[in-house]
Amino acid sequence: MYRFKDNFFWGFSVSGFQFEMGDKEGKNTDKNTDWYKWVNNRLTVSNGIVSGDYPENGPDYFTYYDMDHEYMKDMGCNMLRTGIEWSRIFKNSTENVKVAVVKNNDDIVNIEISEKNIAELDKLADKEAIEKYREIFINAKNKGMKIFLNLWHFTLPLWIHDPVKVNNFREGPFGWADDKIVVEFVKYAAFIAYKFNDIVDYWSTENEPRVVSSLGYIECNAGFPPAIMNENFYVKALKNQAQAHTRAYDVMKKFTDKPIGLIYAFTWATPLNPEDSCIIERAMYESSYYFMDMITKGLYDDDLSGKQRYREDMDNRCDFIGINYYARTMFTKSENGLKSVNGYGQACTGMEKSCDGRPVSDIGWEIYPEGLKYVLLDLQKKYEKPMIITENGISDTEDIWRKNYLISHLIMAHQAIESGADLFGYLHWSYSDNYEWAKGLQKRFGIIGIDFKTKKRTPRPSYYLFREIAKNNSIPDDMTDFAKFPYNYLK
Repeated sequence: MYRFKDNFFWGFSVSGFQFEMGDKEGKNTDKNTDWYKWVNNRLTVSNGIVSGDYPENGPDYFTYYDMDHEYMKDMGCNMLRTGIEWSRIFKNSTENVKVAVVKNNDDIVNIEISEKNIAELDKLADKEAIEKYREIFINAKNKGMKIFLNLWHFTLPLWIHDPVKVNNFREGPFGWADDKIVVEFVKYAAFIAYKFNDIVDYWSTENEPRVVSSLGYIECNAGFPPAIMNENFYVKALKNQAQAHTRAYDVMKKFTDKPIGLIYAFTWATPLNPEDSCIIERAMYESSYYFMDMITKGLYDDDLSGKQRYREDMDNRCDFIGINYYARTMFTKSENGLKSVNGYGQACTGMEKSCDGRPVSDIGWEIYPEGLKYVLLDLQKKYEKPMIITENGISDTEDIWRKNYLISHLIMAHQAIESGADLFGYLHWSYSDNYEWAKGLQKRFGIIGIDFKTKKRTPRPSYYLFREIAKNNSIPDDMTDFAKFPYNYLK
């Protein structure tokens, strides 16, 4: 039996845009985000950049949250990672609320948010949205769950990012590629910390910053806004996200004493040629550690070249690390440095098995559980921070692989704990099927299936497996055969 330490957190991660909308009357629809405009745009749909599915046909969590929380309670969940949509709180610009900003050349080294500023922001905030979120969070708390609140999960208000204008005309607002977003994000973060500190137990400022930057400005076939190839925007967005986190961290600490972290999408780098194992460190730096170094050690990389300079104002601005892990990335050497290899990791679209003979999920992601263990141990060694798995899951409509996926990854997490990883929770992605960004409603990550027409919730078989694990805080012996997966499928 694999038993987890006392007070280990079990639960699910959900986000705003992917779950909230879906009622027939459209009262819960949020049209004020960049993503809403992007996926409803005629050209992005007709050109196949996005699926043609619409978030306003989604799970309708805003209506069904009590039922959803009951399901979570039944499964033994004691934590819910959820989110707030910036665009619901501030439908219009907050730029006229003037705050003190200290810069050193291009570095934003300090932002002061006073209670007077909070009062000014309160006049601009949507009071109904605030009360709705409070109602939902209190409902979850009353069902025994800690609230882990993430402030930004991909979407931005239209007043700070209009992706259709950027794509069509190269005109702003430019979102994370514009320095002003750092100040506006910090205002928003301070306001939410002030308003929700009495409910929230753990905070995260951002979710997967590199994903948005790389898919929006480098890997444009992924369908993320604004889908323009611009390496300068990519670098600018990453630096602004790092500065936004550290400046938000400082200001939020004035209004909350709860832990503040950041959620990052980690992958494990493996070399195509085993003789090239020396490239792992470089690949991990480029995919993950340059960003984490900035917010944990103050080692700031101006151009992502690996040349770091120390910034005291960014040092140790992270109380814990949220880990999203789905698959590895296979790398090989190239003339320009490193190149990812198709047929492995998250580059297995249209394949039943990866080139390594491993099963592949509905969305085209190879199943590689040992990568989670390697990531946890590497992060522990490098940063010595508490960690929580904030996303780990599989797109699997028929629930064929999910039980194996879940057990094999949890066993790897347990082995990492036994080897010294300071891991305090596991939050599965996700509780239910949801709106999967550019891929729409077709990719099913839920332990609970949803009929998007009727909104009927139906537990999949893996629901009962997760319930037994969470309620007992352990993996029973009769489930450990799943530990053989996926190795018994390898050629």
